[in-house]
Amino acid sequence: MSYQVLARKWRPQDFTEVVGQENVVKALSNALESDRIHQAYLFSGTRGVGKTTIGRILTKSLNCEKGLTSQPCNRCQACQAINEGRFIDFLEVDAASRRGVEETQQLLETVMHMPGSSRYKVYLIDEVHMLSKHSFNALLKTLEEPPPHVVFILATTEPENVPATVLSRCLQFHLKNLTPQQLSERLVEVLKKEKVKFDIESINQISRAGKGSLRDCLTITDQAIAFCNGDLSGSSISEMLGTLPYDQVYDLVESIVNHRPKDLFNDLRSISKQSVDYQKLMDLFLETIQLIAVMKISPESISDLNLQINRLKSLAENLDHQEVQILYQIGLLAKRDMDLAPNLSDGFEMALLRMMSFLPEEYKDKESKKKATPKKETTGLLEEKIEKGKKESKKEIENTKIDKLSKIIDGKKWNEVFNSLKLDLGTKQLLSHCSFLRIEESIIYFSMPKDKLELLSGTHRKKFQESLRVLTHSECNIFFEEIETENSSPFYEKKKLKEHELDKARESIDKDPKVNHILNSLGGRVVDSSINPEKSS
Repeated sequence: MSYQVLARKWRPQDFTEVVGQENVVKALSNALESDRIHQAYLFSGTRGVGKTTIGRILTKSLNCEKGLTSQPCNRCQACQAINEGRFIDFLEVDAASRRGVEETQQLLETVMHMPGSSRYKVYLIDEVHMLSKHSFNALLKTLEEPPPHVVFILATTEPENVPATVLSRCLQFHLKNLTPQQLSERLVEVLKKEKVKFDIESINQISRAGKGSLRDCLTITDQAIAFCNGDLSGSSISEMLGTLPYDQVYDLVESIVNHRPKDLFNDLRSISKQSVDYQKLMDLFLETIQLIAVMKISPESISDLNLQINRLKSLAENLDHQEVQILYQIGLLAKRDMDLAPNLSDGFEMALLRMMSFLPEEYKDKESKKKATPKKETTGLLEEKIEKGKKESKKEIENTKIDKLSKIIDGKKWNEVFNSLKLDLGTKQLLSHCSFLRIEESIIYFSMPKDKLELLSGTHRKKFQESLRVLTHSECNIFFEEIETENSSPFYEKKKLKEHELDKARESIDKDPKVNHILNSLGGRVVDSSINPEKSS
């Protein structure tokens, strides 16, 4: 058999080809480059995200003939043997079929043997959570004190079923599900290399059907190539998957939103003639409602999904946030209860009718309001002037507020202002290290050393802000900027004053003849801690 499935043919051969697992790749690459090899690694994540693949690449990196590297050459004898599955020092075990303690003990007996022709002997145990309790106990003993020439790579879809004692002896890496965008980009790359024709909608449908798994996407693509005879189209993929093209789903949503029951029934009759999986169709319908919700809040977030943006935008404009949530909730409940209907098509149809029944009167009102209040040119000009006046008035008020705060809180008088604040002892002591900077748009900016700022809790900030509000008789916000050293805080000023008084006291003592006579006679000296300067009156 000469044909090789896409999932195997386009399996990544080094870390640069791995899709969507940047954090894992970065950590492993840095560890390899710095020669920090751990005794055991555990890769977790859903099916088809790259656990076994990364394990094989790591094996090549450990045993490549050009040396320990994060970029195996894939040309040397060791790399080629690992790629072909004939490397004598690489043992790949499926724990689902070899979960007994006897089989595990047989495997572990080979651990003490030195590698035949490589640096490390690598054991890759797939689906490790399937091992029995006794097998885990046997494995645990080896993981506690493994030989320096052995590396264990464990892969699992259920890390919660792996004993904590095993987890604690492994470096754990969780592989994320791939996004539809990441899957789409990889599919486009593969199909171009395979010289297969496709359109954007077919790619979108396959990537969303993969549900975060690249292997599932490539498997579906293999099926799609055979089904479409090498020419992938959105309609053909929909037929294969038992779903509908996006434009037909949008038609359903538009019929509900615009309250067109006749169009809705026509669409439903047309769908009933196709081999449609109504559960999958409901999933697709809910995905569309979710996209509408995202479009209303953050349109730029879905601009890169290659969907029919204009139609989504139109639907989003015709629905308010509450109505979107109602439609989504009805769809979720319907998905749960569809199996209870006489048949799935009836359950799906009743769900759409229920959605329509919640919206018609509201939309009639909306349309009548639009017709009843046409915008005239003069009205628009008047509204523009009013809005402009509001902005100018707001600006004047804001400027007045800033001037008032600036008069009360001035940099030169900040120490006096701070001492007058009503704060508890702990808060006042901590905030004595802050310095006044400036006032911008009712925000008072202060500076504070990093070590003191780290101790400043939300409670301290709240008390400080409240005391400033009482002092200034106006609402204000505070913001702290980090500085290396303080030079104008109340604490600094108090410290500087104390040092000045101490210097004056030292000078006075040095000039006192009686003190000098006593010190010379006894051979003594004045200790700084014994000096207690009199406070300036």
